[in-house]
Amino acid sequence: MSNRIGFFGGCFNPVTNAHLELIKQVIEKENLEKVYFVPMGDLYEKKDLIALEHRIRMLELAFEAEEKMEILNISNQDRKMCAIDTFQIIDKTFPNAERFFIMGSDNYHQMSQWKNAEELLKKYHYIVLDREKGDLKNISSSKIREKIKKGEAIEDLIPKQIINYIRQKNLYK
Repeated sequence: MSNRIGFFGGCFNPVTNAHLELIKQVIEKENLEKVYFVPMGDLYEKKDLIALEHRIRMLELAFEAEEKMEILNISNQDRKMCAIDTFQIIDKTFPNAERFFIMGSDNYHQMSQWKNAEELLKKYHYIVLDREKGDLKNISSSKIREKIKKGEAIEDLIPKQIINYIRQKNLYK
């Protein structure tokens, strides 16, 4: 049996219970051996993006009890990377694995506009998550950042150890 590995790219700013629940479901449904969360680097242009070191630390905290989830930190801090750059690094790093790229339907539908889109769509396997299904659409990282700014409760939305880290480091204020 070939090892089936998933790769889930995102900002994880912060990682949420929804991310973790979705990936647990994907691991089971798609029979994946492991899923690597691939955080975007600091050069990724997104509003309110905190430093990669904090986002990686929060992922580490989230995965303490997860055997099948890990971090793959391959962002190049010297230049902005495109999806194709990331996929090629993953190809070299995991040449013998059956590789699945996990993404939201919103991103999947935008892929035709990406650099090397044709190659990306032909060459790789995708697991597309429908963001609008289920209770998960209400738990977005941006909504959580808003709640933190307003001092609202986030206990049900992200793991407790991450809430403690956010408070300790005074993030998203």
